[in-house]
Amino acid sequence: MIDAATELAAGRDAETGSRGQTAALAHLADLGAVAWQPDGSARWSGRLTVAAALKASEQKTEREGEVERSRLAMMRHYAEHPGCRRSFLLTYFGQDFSGSCGNCDNDLAGDDGQSGQAQTAPADVPFAVGTRVASERWGEGTVQRYDGDQVTVLFDQHGYRELFVPVVRERGLLRPAD
Repeated sequence: MIDAATELAAGRDAETGSRGQTAALAHLADLGAVAWQPDGSARWSGRLTVAAALKASEQKTEREGEVERSRLAMMRHYAEHPGCRRSFLLTYFGQDFSGSCGNCDNDLAGDDGQSGQAQTAPADVPFAVGTRVASERWGEGTVQRYDGDQVTVLFDQHGYRELFVPVVRERGLLRPAD
Protein backbone atom coordinates (compact mmCIF):
# COMPACT_ATOMS: atom_id res chain seq x y z
CA MET A 1 0.00 0.00 0.00
CA ILE A 2 2.84 2.38 0.73
CA ASP A 3 4.10 2.03 -2.85
CA ALA A 4 0.68 2.86 -4.31
CA ALA A 5 0.27 5.83 -1.96
CA THR A 6 3.74 7.18 -2.76
CA GLU A 7 3.23 6.86 -6.52
CA LEU A 8 -0.20 8.51 -6.49
CA ALA A 9 0.90 11.32 -4.16
CA ALA A 10 3.75 12.07 -6.58
CA GLY A 11 1.23 12.42 -9.42
CA ARG A 12 2.12 9.13 -11.10
CA ASP A 13 -0.25 6.29 -11.86
CA ALA A 14 -0.12 3.41 -9.43
CA GLU A 15 0.18 -0.03 -10.95
CA THR A 16 -3.02 -2.03 -10.94
CA GLY A 17 -3.89 -5.49 -12.01
CA SER A 18 -3.00 -7.67 -9.08
CA ARG A 19 -5.53 -8.36 -6.38
CA GLY A 20 -3.25 -6.89 -3.69
CA GLN A 21 -2.70 -3.65 -5.61
CA THR A 22 -6.41 -3.21 -6.23
CA ALA A 23 -7.13 -3.88 -2.54
CA ALA A 24 -4.54 -1.27 -1.54
CA LEU A 25 -6.14 1.33 -3.82
CA ALA A 26 -9.62 0.49 -2.51
CA HIS A 27 -8.37 0.82 1.05
CA LEU A 28 -6.83 4.23 0.27
CA ALA A 29 -10.12 5.28 -1.35
CA ASP A 30 -12.03 4.21 1.78
CA LEU A 31 -9.78 6.50 3.81
CA GLY A 32 -10.39 9.42 1.42
CA ALA A 33 -6.75 9.55 0.31
CA VAL A 34 -7.58 8.37 -3.22
CA ALA A 35 -10.47 9.25 -5.51
CA TRP A 36 -11.65 6.92 -8.27
CA GLN A 37 -11.79 8.49 -11.72
CA PRO A 38 -14.46 7.82 -14.38
CA ASP A 39 -11.94 5.80 -16.42
CA GLY A 40 -11.36 3.47 -13.42
CA SER A 41 -7.98 4.88 -12.48
CA ALA A 42 -7.18 6.29 -9.06
CA ARG A 43 -5.84 9.75 -8.27
CA TRP A 44 -4.43 11.10 -5.02
CA SER A 45 -7.11 13.33 -3.44
CA GLY A 46 -4.72 15.63 -1.58
CA ARG A 47 -6.79 15.34 1.61
CA LEU A 48 -4.07 13.40 3.42
CA THR A 49 -0.33 13.16 3.31
CA VAL A 50 1.16 9.72 2.66
CA ALA A 51 2.16 9.51 6.34
CA ALA A 52 -1.34 10.48 7.49
CA ALA A 53 -2.92 7.94 5.12
CA LEU A 54 -0.66 5.18 6.44
CA LYS A 55 -1.45 6.11 10.05
CA ALA A 56 -5.19 6.20 9.32
CA SER A 57 -4.90 2.83 7.60
CA GLU A 58 -3.12 1.35 10.62
CA GLN A 59 -5.80 2.68 12.98
CA LYS A 60 -8.61 1.39 10.79
CA THR A 61 -7.01 -2.05 10.60
CA GLU A 62 -6.63 -2.13 14.40
CA ARG A 63 -10.32 -1.18 14.90
CA GLU A 64 -11.46 -3.81 12.40
CA GLY A 65 -9.39 -6.44 14.23
CA GLU A 66 -10.84 -5.35 17.56
CA VAL A 67 -14.39 -5.66 16.22
CA GLU A 68 -13.68 -9.10 14.75
CA ARG A 69 -12.20 -10.33 18.05
CA SER A 70 -15.26 -9.08 19.92
CA ARG A 71 -17.56 -10.93 17.48
CA LEU A 72 -15.59 -14.12 18.01
CA ALA A 73 -15.86 -13.66 21.78
CA MET A 74 -19.64 -13.26 21.46
CA MET A 75 -19.89 -16.51 19.51
CA ARG A 76 -17.85 -18.24 22.19
CA HIS A 77 -20.28 -16.85 24.79
CA TYR A 78 -23.17 -18.21 22.75
CA ALA A 79 -21.62 -21.68 22.65
CA GLU A 80 -20.98 -21.62 26.41
CA HIS A 81 -24.23 -19.86 27.38
CA PRO A 82 -26.17 -21.85 29.99
CA GLY A 83 -29.47 -20.02 29.41
CA CYS A 84 -31.91 -19.79 26.52
CA ARG A 85 -30.12 -19.70 23.20
CA ARG A 86 -33.04 -18.04 21.41
CA SER A 87 -32.93 -15.21 23.91
CA PHE A 88 -29.18 -14.89 23.39
CA LEU A 89 -29.47 -14.77 19.59
CA LEU A 90 -32.36 -12.32 19.53
CA THR A 91 -30.62 -9.93 21.90
CA TYR A 92 -27.39 -10.34 19.92
CA PHE A 93 -29.30 -8.92 16.95
CA GLY A 94 -30.80 -6.12 19.05
CA GLN A 95 -34.23 -7.48 19.88
CA ASP A 96 -35.42 -7.50 23.48
CA PHE A 97 -36.38 -11.04 24.48
CA SER A 98 -36.37 -12.12 28.10
CA GLY A 99 -37.26 -15.49 29.45
CA SER A 100 -36.89 -18.80 27.73
CA CYS A 101 -38.25 -20.22 24.49
CA GLY A 102 -38.67 -23.75 25.79
CA ASN A 103 -37.31 -25.18 22.53
CA CYS A 104 -33.54 -24.74 22.52
CA ASP A 105 -31.12 -27.36 23.83
CA ASN A 106 -30.56 -25.54 27.12
CA ASP A 107 -34.26 -25.02 27.79
CA LEU A 108 -35.08 -28.63 26.90
CA ALA A 109 -32.31 -29.91 29.16
CA GLY A 110 -33.70 -27.70 31.93
CA ASP A 111 -31.41 -29.19 34.55
CA ASP A 112 -29.00 -26.30 35.01
CA GLY A 113 -31.51 -24.14 36.83
CA GLN A 114 -30.47 -21.09 34.81
CA SER A 115 -32.62 -21.33 31.70
CA GLY A 116 -34.71 -18.22 31.39
CA GLN A 117 -33.20 -16.74 34.53
CA ALA A 118 -29.95 -15.40 33.10
CA GLN A 119 -31.36 -12.08 31.95
CA THR A 120 -31.97 -9.29 34.43
CA ALA A 121 -35.53 -8.06 34.72
CA PRO A 122 -36.04 -4.85 32.69
CA ALA A 123 -36.77 -2.81 35.84
CA ASP A 124 -33.27 -3.55 37.17
CA VAL A 125 -31.29 -2.21 34.21
CA PRO A 126 -29.85 1.28 33.67
CA PHE A 127 -30.70 1.32 29.92
CA ALA A 128 -33.28 -0.63 27.97
CA VAL A 129 -32.14 -3.06 25.28
CA GLY A 130 -31.84 -1.14 22.02
CA THR A 131 -30.94 2.16 23.71
CA ARG A 132 -28.12 4.20 22.15
CA VAL A 133 -25.47 4.95 24.76
CA ALA A 134 -22.07 6.66 24.83
CA SER A 135 -18.86 5.84 26.64
CA GLU A 136 -15.80 8.05 26.97
CA ARG A 137 -13.58 5.09 26.14
CA TRP A 138 -15.47 3.37 23.29
CA GLY A 139 -17.73 6.06 21.83
CA GLU A 140 -21.35 5.39 20.89
CA GLY A 141 -23.05 2.03 20.87
CA THR A 142 -26.28 0.13 21.37
CA VAL A 143 -27.30 -1.90 24.42
CA GLN A 144 -27.71 -5.46 23.10
CA ARG A 145 -28.53 -7.64 26.08
CA TYR A 146 -28.39 -8.18 29.81
CA ASP A 147 -27.14 -11.41 31.28
CA GLY A 148 -27.37 -11.40 35.06
CA ASP A 149 -25.26 -8.46 36.23
CA GLN A 150 -23.55 -8.03 32.83
CA VAL A 151 -24.65 -5.70 30.03
CA THR A 152 -23.46 -6.24 26.48
CA VAL A 153 -23.05 -3.12 24.35
CA LEU A 154 -22.20 -3.13 20.64
CA PHE A 155 -20.01 -0.06 20.18
CA ASP A 156 -19.92 1.35 16.64
CA GLN A 157 -16.13 1.52 16.40
CA HIS A 158 -14.98 -1.08 18.93
CA GLY A 159 -17.38 -4.00 18.74
CA TYR A 160 -18.97 -5.81 21.66
CA ARG A 161 -18.10 -5.06 25.25
CA GLU A 162 -19.49 -6.81 28.31
CA LEU A 163 -19.69 -4.50 31.30
CA PHE A 164 -20.52 -5.14 34.95
CA VAL A 165 -23.78 -3.27 35.64
CA PRO A 166 -22.92 -2.18 39.23
CA VAL A 167 -19.66 -0.63 37.97
CA VAL A 168 -21.48 1.03 35.05
CA ARG A 169 -23.84 2.63 37.56
CA GLU A 170 -21.21 3.48 40.19
CA ARG A 171 -18.74 5.10 37.79
CA GLY A 172 -21.22 6.44 35.24
CA LEU A 173 -19.47 4.53 32.43
CA LEU A 174 -22.43 4.87 30.07
CA ARG A 175 -24.77 7.76 29.37
CA PRO A 176 -27.57 8.21 26.86
CA ALA A 177 -26.16 9.11 23.42
CA ASP A 178 -26.94 12.60 22.17
